[in-house]
Amino acid sequence: MAWGVAIGVGAVVLRELVRPREQAARLIDWERVEQIALNRCGEAAHLPEDAIRQQTYQAIAAELEPLLAQALGPGTASSGTRLYPGLTAVGRRQWVRFNIRIFRQMFEPLESLQQLIPGSLILSFGQKGISRYLGLMLGLLARRVLGQYDPALLGREPVETSSLILVEPNVQAWAEKDRLPIDELRRWLAMHEMTHAWEFKAHPWLQAYLEGLLKQVLVGRLSDGHRPGRLELIRTLTVGVGQQWKAISKLQAVMSLLEGYSNLVMNEVGRRQLPHFALLESAYRRRQEQRTPLERAFLRLTGLEMKMRQYVLGERFCRAVREAGGQPLLARVWEGPDWLPTMAEIQRPQLFVERARTR
Repeated sequence: MAWGVAIGVGAVVLRELVRPREQAARLIDWERVEQIALNRCGEAAHLPEDAIRQQTYQAIAAELEPLLAQALGPGTASSGTRLYPGLTAVGRRQWVRFNIRIFRQMFEPLESLQQLIPGSLILSFGQKGISRYLGLMLGLLARRVLGQYDPALLGREPVETSSLILVEPNVQAWAEKDRLPIDELRRWLAMHEMTHAWEFKAHPWLQAYLEGLLKQVLVGRLSDGHRPGRLELIRTLTVGVGQQWKAISKLQAVMSLLEGYSNLVMNEVGRRQLPHFALLESAYRRRQEQRTPLERAFLRLTGLEMKMRQYVLGERFCRAVREAGGQPLLARVWEGPDWLPTMAEIQRPQLFVERARTR
């Protein structure tokens, strides 16, 4: 999810907002970010839209919706709420532009810190450094990301692209590399992203909870619009960091749950519905384990290594809780913020089971 990546970038920016500058400048040059990312994404410009493939994706979503509804249940959404938005195939360049708009809207509160003080504080390594860093990261991710669901956090307006997407060139490249049945691969990946949509659409409280945590991470106590002096701002960005790390820990726990639960559903529905499920699953394990040294270094540098671990830790947590108390016990994680697991409970599921049994 884009907001998961944004947390890591936001932490980098906050750590570097400490050096005075005589003249204000934009914190991030988004035009430069887009240019770098598009140059690095490995896809030629002006590729025509494939109407036939879009129809294929619409058919996949229509086929999967009743299967997932049976596996997941209705949740707590009000009647009439559509739990599964349309599924769309996008290219790498579309994915880059889709996420840059998401990032721009998400970083608006952080960039507004510059405007709180004349001669604003700015990154110690300069605007060009953070812009290049973000552009390179998005360009490299565009070559690897398979799918995405964006819940439009922080009151953002919907983007033009569907919030539920698969990056078709990357899906095709993986299918060709590992000789996978592409139609089944598309369905399998769609199950994961459509489960994310259910997690948010069927449980409206989840979005508000995550928005609160994101505001704590990105702007801390400055989110109320208060106009601090320079010393007060520096104090907030240093003394307040402890509270922000607590919010990051909570976000990591929720993200682990979301990714793990989606993986659990993807694998269990896929095992029943896809003839070549074992082939897909083994290919996925190899993809996770057989990364190049450059990919491993990139994941560590950007903090995305933790995001990769969330899939494993989260699925392990979900399986362990269900084995201990069945589906009714696992379903309690969707009852409200008080039932969300902590990071300690994600790592040691028995702690969650014991807490649940005492309530």
